[in-house]
Amino acid sequence: MKPTSRGKTRTLFILIVIIVVVAAVVSFLWDQSCRASERHDYSYEIEISYNTTLENVTLLVPVPELDGTPAFADILVNGTGYGVPEDWNLSIEDVNGTPMLAIQAARMVPVFHAYPVPVEPGASPLPATPQTATEYSAGTPVLMPIHLAVMIPANQTIDTRNPLGHEPVLDTNGQFIPADRTTAASRGDAFLHQVPVYIRYTSDRPADIWIRVSIEGVNSIWRGGWLSNVYTDRVFFKLNNGVQGWVAGEGTLTTGNGVYY
Repeated sequence: MKPTSRGKTRTLFILIVIIVVVAAVVSFLWDQSCRASERHDYSYEIEISYNTTLENVTLLVPVPELDGTPAFADILVNGTGYGVPEDWNLSIEDVNGTPMLAIQAARMVPVFHAYPVPVEPGASPLPATPQTATEYSAGTPVLMPIHLAVMIPANQTIDTRNPLGHEPVLDTNGQFIPADRTTAASRGDAFLHQVPVYIRYTSDRPADIWIRVSIEGVNSIWRGGWLSNVYTDRVFFKLNNGVQGWVAGEGTLTTGNGVYY
């Protein structure tokens, strides 16, 4: 018997239902797989460079805070963060109502490296330990920063669009002033705000010191490639020719960067 038009329609309907169900199952499994890859992470980083040996050092740097409560700096203090030299003493100090990370050391010695040297095919391998020195020279011109870092996951979505009042930022006592986003690739908003740092030390000659502090919150997910959105608050201090005491730097808070999914 030849299939009737009604039978053909029924078969076609069943095939369509099967295709729709399979597509829905595949889509559900794909979405579940993507959701399983979703991450929410904070990072708090400090970079410090100095071009001469410092002694009797006291340094106060900003810590992320939310509603007056410091965040993440305690991980550096208790020794579970990254990059803290063994002879540095860290603590969280309250300075006129503002929490700050206090770094104290009897001695801080700079480290200079040589430039990387490419290995030519067939040439003898280079020494495993690169050339280093505690003073600048033509052979060791690269000043290496001390890099302290905390990276910690969060158990909920980070508010990267509107972090003020919702996420940790640097020094919330100052005024956050809206700033222009000048590049075409920039999205979201930017704010400028004053952030203080304090340093006291002794040295044989005036030192140049560079300090960079940042807090970043990122949401990310894998959907055939990594998608992410982020907020960042960072400040840079350049203390030349032996400057000491309290110094104000201009922090920049950027929000709403990236892709929202």
